[in-house]
Amino acid sequence: MPRLATPLTDRQIKTAKPTKDKKVLKLSDGGGLYIQIESKQNKTSKIWRLNYRIEGKQQTYTIGAYPLISLSDARIKREELKKMIADGINPSQEKKKAKQTSKAQQEKIENTFKKIALEWHKNYIGEVSEGHHHKLLRMLELHIFPYIGKMPIDEIKPLDIIQRLETIKHKDGKEETARRVHTLINKIYKYAVTYQYVESNPAISIDTKVVLGKKKENNFPEIQDPKAVLASIQEYQGNFATKKALELLPYTMLRSYNIRLLEWSEVDFDNKQLVIPAHKMKVKEEFILPLSTQALKILEEVAQYSTSEKYVFPSPNYSNRGLSDNTLISAFRRMGYSKEEIVPHSFRNLFSTIAYENLNNHKINGEVIEALLHHQESNKVKKAYNRAKYSEPKRKLMQWYGDFLDENYRN
Repeated sequence: MPRLATPLTDRQIKTAKPTKDKKVLKLSDGGGLYIQIESKQNKTSKIWRLNYRIEGKQQTYTIGAYPLISLSDARIKREELKKMIADGINPSQEKKKAKQTSKAQQEKIENTFKKIALEWHKNYIGEVSEGHHHKLLRMLELHIFPYIGKMPIDEIKPLDIIQRLETIKHKDGKEETARRVHTLINKIYKYAVTYQYVESNPAISIDTKVVLGKKKENNFPEIQDPKAVLASIQEYQGNFATKKALELLPYTMLRSYNIRLLEWSEVDFDNKQLVIPAHKMKVKEEFILPLSTQALKILEEVAQYSTSEKYVFPSPNYSNRGLSDNTLISAFRRMGYSKEEIVPHSFRNLFSTIAYENLNNHKINGEVIEALLHHQESNKVKKAYNRAKYSEPKRKLMQWYGDFLDENYRN
């Protein structure tokens, strides 16, 4: 008959200490319950444990530390564990499952939409131009993070996204922004599904035609009176860098971003061209733009009075920064033009319209026009061939266009 353990007392537990000969002391309370007392680095720990057998195997369950768990608490826990064992439940396995569940719940709390969105944004840097990459972050900060950013990404429902889109459209009056927000959220969820942060994408099930209505054509405004616009630019009395950027805009058909953040390293005076690196272009390819004598003259004048070693058109307030996103638009507003009348992109439309309408005059084909607008060519072989083939026709058309503007729209 096995010897029954004498139940422990609080006094025994409090006064018990390991010895030099026995550095680990185990005091049994019976029924498999014991307290393990151990000294390490002048610190004594007292841990409650339960020995038990299940499925023919000896196992040990750690209950916790004394005195946080008192003698009476340890005995109550022993009876609870013994009942589980009698029911065929392994307490150690249950404890492990509980830890895993707790860890998963913690990860769920930590994996907010904002956290995963910023992770996606960091990985997306090589997919778009530097300017567009920054705009995506601004969209997240303005239209998404304040509303669903703190929510666990796997708890966001389609209705949460729909409410955000409807608010942007109806309250803020920005239908196109709402569509872009939906596209952005969809991209982030595709990333989240790929890396198993979520099982499904709630954005993909949203029908934007139902939520936002049929998409309206959103063409950039056409310049109705080029002569008046060019005259207004010449008469502009604002900042020197802004004025010169405005003067260059009609002669280059570049996007606003590439004008505002044009760097001196991108200006090749010797070869009379701009060489804009791939990371600053929308289609992620280096762009070489021949300069007309008119454009070259503007850049040479700017170089004489430059206040920045890096940017051709520095910010009025910071010479180490280019012009801000709204600078050129604000300049047109000061001239009296509304957003329905003109935006910087309108000059790309003006070039395209004039170049196509005068094909019989300059005798240069439409593919060269598209190349100057730097539109995407899907065929890689053809694209490489055209880049070399169109070098001289591009230069010829740029000069023809500069002369056309001067002859027809300059006083």
